[in-house]
Amino acid sequence: MKKLNLRKLFVPGIYLIAVISVIGCIVLTGVGINNYLTEKKDFTYSVKGLLDSGSVPVNKEENSDTTTTTQDTIIRPYKATDVTIGRYFYDFEADQKKQEDSIIFYENTYMQNSGVDYISENQFEVLSVLPGKVISVEKDDILGNIVKIEHEKEIISVYQGIDKLTLKEGDSVTQGQVIGASGTSSINANYKTSLHFEVYYKGSLIDPENFYSLKLSDL
Repeated sequence: MKKLNLRKLFVPGIYLIAVISVIGCIVLTGVGINNYLTEKKDFTYSVKGLLDSGSVPVNKEENSDTTTTTQDTIIRPYKATDVTIGRYFYDFEADQKKQEDSIIFYENTYMQNSGVDYISENQFEVLSVLPGKVISVEKDDILGNIVKIEHEKEIISVYQGIDKLTLKEGDSVTQGQVIGASGTSSINANYKTSLHFEVYYKGSLIDPENFYSLKLSDL
């Protein structure tokens, strides 16, 4: 029997394997390119379809829900920067000086202030501190025009001695809505223009100056 020369067969075999490998790579590459192009075409069509259907891309800044955050923060009943406190809320635990600054003297009678009197040399706009509903509008000979607004969490805000009032009982108001302007009243006749502001929480009077530091979500 003739002996095979394995060395002569080894070299051609290597070349054959190399050729097959190259051909395989070319075929696989072609298939991959074709799939990529097909997927890209389908993707483009899908996006076009969404836009043609009238859908609008979401703008995160424009569509973010800021209503809850804004209304959860309690604002002051004014924006004017020249407004100061003429008379504080009477606090039984306050120091003597602040208690003295919280006493009302009217017609030879001393009274404890049940709110805060905000004053200015210039008339300023009065704002609703929270969204709510007007539960009463009254005119008092001593206190002036009085507006009471009911809010959520058993909160009632009271605005006394205001002018330019256009609200009526049953009206809904938004937070920051102008409900009138500072005015005058017999009890605050020593101020050029003022707002007497009170806050009731669950039926009890609280210091408005402490009220602004609260959040509705914490009540």
